[in-house]
Amino acid sequence: MFEQDYFMRMIHDITRMIARLVFHIETETLSPYLIENPETRETTEKLLNQADTGNISQAIQEISALTENNTLEHLLTGLAFYSHLSEQDEAYLTAHGSSLEEVRNGMKLLISRYGFESVADTLFFE
Repeated sequence: MFEQDYFMRMIHDITRMIARLVFHIETETLSPYLIENPETRETTEKLLNQADTGNISQAIQEISALTENNTLEHLLTGLAFYSHLSEQDEAYLTAHGSSLEEVRNGMKLLISRYGFESVADTLFFE
């Protein structure tokens, strides 16, 4: 329980920190409405809806594919997605075929692709 709370809080804090540093967005929760490009906003909303309907693993795979091209808009999509997942508990993740480890690894991959490897390594003790 403590480990789950810790990692979910770390994901939440990392998303807020990167949003502040890269996008100059000061917010408690990242929302798709912060994304200016309508197409990217729609993609983000679709991915959040997938997570809400239990397709978490599929959404994580889509985020991974989407962020391979390293655009800043897609970084914001990934941050909004993982911020949203950080609000879920481990029971929800498990009930929908995902795990805390999968979320953690997805977040690490996302921020590593955008040059924040040291942040991931430091905060996730690796």
